[in-house]
Amino acid sequence: MIKSLWNSMPIALQMPVLAGVSVFLAAVATTQVATLTLGREALRDAARLGAVYLDGLSSTLAEPLRRGDQAALLAAMQGAMTFQQGIRERRLEVVLPDGAGRVVASSATSAPHTSPASRGQRDVAWEVAPDGRTAWAQRGFALEDGRIAILAAELDLSEAVEWRQRLSRWLLALDFALAAIAGLIAALLARRALAPLLSVVSVIGRAGGSDFARSPEGAIPAGTEAARLTAAIDLMMARLGEREQLARQLGERDRAAELGDLAATVAHEVRNPLAGMLTAIDSTRRFGADPAVRGESLDLLERGLRQIQRVVDDTLSAHRGTLEVRSLEQSDIDDVLRLLAPEATARRVSLHREGMLAEPFATDALPVRQALLNLLLNAVQATPRGGRVLLRVGNEADGRLLIEVEDEGGGLPEAQRRRLEGMDARGPGLGLTVVMRELVRLDGEIGVHAEPGRATRITLRLPVCREVAP
Repeated sequence: MIKSLWNSMPIALQMPVLAGVSVFLAAVATTQVATLTLGREALRDAARLGAVYLDGLSSTLAEPLRRGDQAALLAAMQGAMTFQQGIRERRLEVVLPDGAGRVVASSATSAPHTSPASRGQRDVAWEVAPDGRTAWAQRGFALEDGRIAILAAELDLSEAVEWRQRLSRWLLALDFALAAIAGLIAALLARRALAPLLSVVSVIGRAGGSDFARSPEGAIPAGTEAARLTAAIDLMMARLGEREQLARQLGERDRAAELGDLAATVAHEVRNPLAGMLTAIDSTRRFGADPAVRGESLDLLERGLRQIQRVVDDTLSAHRGTLEVRSLEQSDIDDVLRLLAPEATARRVSLHREGMLAEPFATDALPVRQALLNLLLNAVQATPRGGRVLLRVGNEADGRLLIEVEDEGGGLPEAQRRRLEGMDARGPGLGLTVVMRELVRLDGEIGVHAEPGRATRITLRLPVCREVAP
C-alpha cells in the first residue's frame, strides 16, 4: 500500500519528501551521536570529580578510623555530606576488605549496603547504576597499622540525566524544524526545476486531446535548456497539428472517392443481371404459354434477383453475414451466359462454352457466379466486333474446379494484369476486385496468360469446400 501510494505521488512532491526525510535522518543521527558523546564525557567528568572528592575525604576519615572512634567517623561523614558543591552524594560507606567486605561506617544506616566493596568488589573504582541516575566511586587508602580501607561514595547523577533528556527533546524538535525547512526549500527548488518538464507534459497532454496550442509566452526563461526543449516541443506539436489536419482532409477525400467508386461499381454490378432479367421477361411475354420457357425465365429471374441481393449485401457489410451458401451447379454457368447474351449480341461477339459440370461442385456458388460474370463481361467488352469469347469448365485430376475465360481482345492492360496476378484484394469488394477477394476467401488460384495483340486467357482453380454440402 505504501509503495503504491508513493508511486502515485507526483515527482514535485516526492523530491521535497525525500529531502525532508534525508535531512531529518541525518540530523537525528548527528544529534544522537552528540548526545551519547556528551553523556560519556559527563560520566568521565563525574568519575574524575568523584576521585578528587574521595581523595580529600579519605584524609579526613583516616584519623577517626585509626582510633576506632565510630562517633567521630560518622560525624565526619555527615559533615562531608552537608557540604555539597558540583556533585551531590547520596551515601558514604567505609569498608574494611576482610572476607566479603565489612562496612564499618555508613551515612545511611537504615539502607542496605550496595557499594561494590560491600559486595567484595574492592578493585572497582567507578560503577554506574543501570538507570544511569546514580554511580558508585571507590578508592582505597592505607591505615597506620598497614590495613587498607575502602571509601565508597554513591553519587547522584539524576540532574545530569534529566539535562541530557531535555537536551535530546530539544534537539529532536530542532531536527523536525530543520527537516520541514529542508522540505520546503526542496519543494520550491523542485517546482522551479520541474517547471519546464511540467510545461512539456501539459503540452503533450493537450495534444492527446487534439489541442496543439503552443506553450504560454514567458513561462520559461529564454536562453535556457528548458526554453530550447519547450521550443522543440512546440515545433513538434505544430507539425503534428499540420499532419492531423492533412490526414483529416485526405481521409475525407478518400471517403468521397470510395463512395464514388462504390456507387459506380454497384450500378455496374446491378446492371448486368438486370439485362438478363429483362430478356427473361421479354421471353415470358412472347412465349409465356410454353411451360418450359416460362419456368426457365422464372428461374433466371430468381437467380438474377439473388445476384442483385448479394451485391447489396456485400455493399452494406464487410463480411458474408447470413447469406445462403449452396454448391455451384451447371445452371449457374448457363445463367451467366444468358445474362451476358444481350451485351454480346449488341457488340456482335459470339459466346462459346466447352465442357460442363456433370454434378454440383462444393463451393460457394454466388461469389463464383459474380466473379465469372465480371470476367466474361470484361472479355466481351475487350473483344472486337466479330470476335469470340470462350468459356471452358471442367474438373482437374486433383478434384479442383477449372474455369477458363479466353477472349480476342488483344491482351490484358498491364495494370489489370498486375492486379490479378498479385491477388490484390483491396477495395470495396465489388467490380473487378470481387474476383480476387472471393478467390482469396475460397482458397482459389488465378492465372493470366496474355499474348500481346492477340488473346488473353484467365484461369480460375477452386478447391472443394468441405463446409458446403453438394
